[in-house]
Amino acid sequence: MAVTVAQVLALPELRLRMVAGDAGLGNEVRWVHVSETVDPTPWLRGGELLLTTGMRITDPEEFGPYLHRLADTGLAGLGFGVGLDHPDVPEPLRAAAEERGLPLLEIPVDAPYVAISEGVSKLLAAERYDTIARAFDAQQTLTAAALEHGRGGIVTAISRAVDGWAVLTDTAATVVRAWPPEAGERLPALLPDLMRTRERGIRASSAVVTPRESIAIHTLGARGRMRGFLVAGVPGRASDYSRMVLAGGVALLSLEMERSQAASRQLRRLRSDTLLQLLRGAIAPSVAEQHVTGWELDPTALRVATYLCDASRGDPLGDRVNELMSEANLPGAVVVQAAGRQARVTVLTDGSDRTARALARLASVRPTVALGLGDVVPVERVSHSHRAASHAAEVGQAERRAVTRFDDLEALQMLFHAQSPQALAGFVRRVLGPLQQHDGGRDGTLLATLRAFLAHNGHWNETAAELGIHRHTLRARIERIERITGRDLASAYERMELWLALLADGAADPDDTRPAPDRT
Repeated sequence: MAVTVAQVLALPELRLRMVAGDAGLGNEVRWVHVSETVDPTPWLRGGELLLTTGMRITDPEEFGPYLHRLADTGLAGLGFGVGLDHPDVPEPLRAAAEERGLPLLEIPVDAPYVAISEGVSKLLAAERYDTIARAFDAQQTLTAAALEHGRGGIVTAISRAVDGWAVLTDTAATVVRAWPPEAGERLPALLPDLMRTRERGIRASSAVVTPRESIAIHTLGARGRMRGFLVAGVPGRASDYSRMVLAGGVALLSLEMERSQAASRQLRRLRSDTLLQLLRGAIAPSVAEQHVTGWELDPTALRVATYLCDASRGDPLGDRVNELMSEANLPGAVVVQAAGRQARVTVLTDGSDRTARALARLASVRPTVALGLGDVVPVERVSHSHRAASHAAEVGQAERRAVTRFDDLEALQMLFHAQSPQALAGFVRRVLGPLQQHDGGRDGTLLATLRAFLAHNGHWNETAAELGIHRHTLRARIERIERITGRDLASAYERMELWLALLADGAADPDDTRPAPDRT
């Protein structure tokens, strides 16, 4: 608790007497200051107990303005020494102190000012020790809460320790835990302050002070990586005790979130391996159902989403997708695959529109990324949703669309719903087999040229610009493709067959892709 004027007045050895302004007995005393100047306000910061004899004030009418000036600085109280220049406390000074509610204490002529300073210093030292002891006890409570209940326990313990409220959020300012529960409703009004704090970096903090409470905003994280925010409110003005408690809470939450991230990385690796086997059909449906249930997914309503991007650019898309899943608290699993120069990030998650929107936002802000969303299916048809998502992503990449839903591709739905994976693989071999043999696989020069040419609807200039080659070189390659495949690229029908074969080849056979190295 803070040292107040009432506590100083209660020290018997000082023999102070209250003469006016008892409404301010609860004022907090920060320090003792002695001044005999007519206007000491330039040297005051607020919270002082000012001691004076008034020797420089010769006109009694000046005592009223003198006290009003002091009160305007936030002075805690005024000690007036009597028996030297003034036998009693001047009446104008009493009246002004009573009017402003500023404690006015009479100091006996034989009371040394240094004794008052020493008395207040002892009270402040005791208060500081008490604050540290209370904060230490609170830290032990927070630590126990962290060990027993994790992040949620820490937030609850912080709220109770400061007699206020506390909210833990992710980096997007989405509430992760709030105590009391209704404290989360405070976040919308504080969103601009959170965003400003986030812009200042990992160690930033800020405060919002109102007449009724003080609100502190702290970033959470370590190793230069922001993990979220702690937002807490305390009644009135924040004390040293509440600041110590919050500092300890920030440290514990940051450590807890880093520990959770490390555990999450290991869990993601295990889930990624399992998801890869699930997409390949190497897991029985009954076992697959157990896995997806453990991933907090409904086995009757699953969706596969596929991101495509240029792997040669070194874009850590897999890391960002995992971060998105964690920040937005999305259930599911992620696997990162590489096929030549193209990176493919596959997500198995729930079929909700909320999740689809969250995944789409990432693609919308990454111009080199195309997202395909598959059908919502039961667990035994996950491979179907996988193929659908891959087809949609291929179409979106070709047409430079950020997000493509397989539901919107009616022609492809008719084709791929009617065909088995084996039939599609046969179709690909018949149409692209000779070219793949000539190119030595899926990612040779001629196949890349064909894909770009079809994506640009046969426009020579745009295709040449994308490939970075001369038009004559492009024309020579197209002629070679026509000879090898036996197809005429001037024919709309044969271009359509080649395009469908490229789409099917890019998605129908997940066994031909390999997991990319896990950089997390």
